[in-house]
Amino acid sequence: MARGSIPENIIEDIKSRIDIVDIISEYVPLKAAGKAFKGLCPFHDDRNPSFTVNREMQIFKCFACGEGGNAFTFLMKHEKMTFYEAVKFLADKCNVIIPETGTVDKARDAARDKLRELNQSAVNYYQRLLMSDNSKEALTYLKESGIKDNIIDSFKLGFSLSSWDAFLKAAGKRFSREVIFQGGFIKQAEKNESRYYDRFRGRIMFPIFDPRGEPIGFGGRILNPSESDAKYMNSPETPLYSKSRSLYNLNLAKDAIRKEGFAVLAEGYMDVIACFQAGVHNVIASLGTSLADGHVRLIKRHTNDVVIAYDSDSAGTAATSRGLDLLVKEGLKVRMINLPSGKDPDDFIQENGDEAFRNLVSGAVDLVDYKLNRIQEQVGISSVEGKKEAVEDLVTTLASFSTQLEKHEYVTKCAERLSLEEDYIWQQLEEKGAGKRIRRTSEPTFDRFAVKKGGAREAIEQRLLECLIRHPEFIERARSQLTKEDFSNPGHAELVEVLWTDGNLRNGSLDLGELINKCTSDESQKIISNLILQKETPPDCEAAFAGCMKKMREFREREYRRSVLKESSEDSLSMAKRLVELRQRMKSSPDR
Repeated sequence: MARGSIPENIIEDIKSRIDIVDIISEYVPLKAAGKAFKGLCPFHDDRNPSFTVNREMQIFKCFACGEGGNAFTFLMKHEKMTFYEAVKFLADKCNVIIPETGTVDKARDAARDKLRELNQSAVNYYQRLLMSDNSKEALTYLKESGIKDNIIDSFKLGFSLSSWDAFLKAAGKRFSREVIFQGGFIKQAEKNESRYYDRFRGRIMFPIFDPRGEPIGFGGRILNPSESDAKYMNSPETPLYSKSRSLYNLNLAKDAIRKEGFAVLAEGYMDVIACFQAGVHNVIASLGTSLADGHVRLIKRHTNDVVIAYDSDSAGTAATSRGLDLLVKEGLKVRMINLPSGKDPDDFIQENGDEAFRNLVSGAVDLVDYKLNRIQEQVGISSVEGKKEAVEDLVTTLASFSTQLEKHEYVTKCAERLSLEEDYIWQQLEEKGAGKRIRRTSEPTFDRFAVKKGGAREAIEQRLLECLIRHPEFIERARSQLTKEDFSNPGHAELVEVLWTDGNLRNGSLDLGELINKCTSDESQKIISNLILQKETPPDCEAAFAGCMKKMREFREREYRRSVLKESSEDSLSMAKRLVELRQRMKSSPDR
């Protein structure tokens, strides 16, 4: 249920009754530290307490990994609840009644509950069959594949009989045919629409769970295939299951992903199980489909770092490349495992052992480096044809990077490896609308300077703003050299505009509460909130301020140089003179 379905006064009533310290203390041991409470952050591998909870403001913040929010967002992040589930959970704790949502919503919820009950019943049914005398062949197959009993139990593997309608008959004792059909377990006969038969027959069954461990669908591997049988079959789309928004094994992997700081993305059920059994517990997989936006968003809820464990043949396909570029576009760090040709993780582990595979994971290489290495091995990059093919393969990935800084770094790397001029690669990027040159105008155009959260330029901007807020006496010096157009993040630009135009702030009188009220963007308010919660002032702010100013001028110089190189109609000598003049102006700038 969306937030709009819950009256705002109910949400405010819950906020007024709960204490965020009490709520978070149920999950994280906290100790009083002045007016705040501190503990080890549950969202990353924290060694020194960096997680702060402020009772007065009813917020939490980790100053190491950056996670923060209120009681609702804590439960959403930590327990993977929806907003409605978090509100309902807290409402029950403080005896607040959430109004019923109407007949349609109640009927929909009841239908979904029935499907959940059916799915759990199916898990139990298929598990029992796997251990019965009717499925010795299936159990033998799993054992010969190296899957141990504890893994079979952990993944709740099962077996479906090969008979026409065994599941329909068994489930029909408790559930209507309509519910079984809606759950995706049966199909309608083509020649006789009144007849139905089991979708999964003679297959090893892989239950698919949501992040909280509730079964939402199934995958099945055929045991004795005929020419017309698909090797793998998944549940169809249902009210509970969508293949483009579901990841296999996320329920078991989510804690390991948080602990390790990254996810290992494999292709199929057996690869995931093999990796998990080898000790790589942070492994997940998409379900019978290429990576989609929904998969990427779900991964991003748990990590910003992904190691791809595809076999080398799959890793080179166009569909796979599009999926990997989606990860890059969303700001995730993508690394690749270098598996031998024709081998998937399951094959590699069976032939080389668990430790060898874990070493492959540890040695995963950056996506761009992986592509360069693969092209060099397969085609060679010394010839003109090889260089051209390499750029064609790389350019879509380079175009996917969301920041100019990342594009610049990777273009430089590719140009060096391929012995090419950078401008040739930029030209290919520009043809895709992702070029490096940026016109400067009198109006701010923040989208052109967009930098992903955590990017180097954005970090410098934030550090500079923190210096200015802590030391308002620096504001006039910064204002004389920078404009808000020099800031890539719209929230940073908004805060700069307030600092530049408010006379009281420039005169050294700074009230953080007043400042936060003048800002509307989340990014601006977040910076100020962080400073409110920080108790210690970083040492040597003068040096930090000077360093940030230097970097900001360098960013501006780099953009201007690119603009000159692209747009000038002058001859090379005239352009060179303009660039020399620019360099001289930069050297003569104060605080240089």
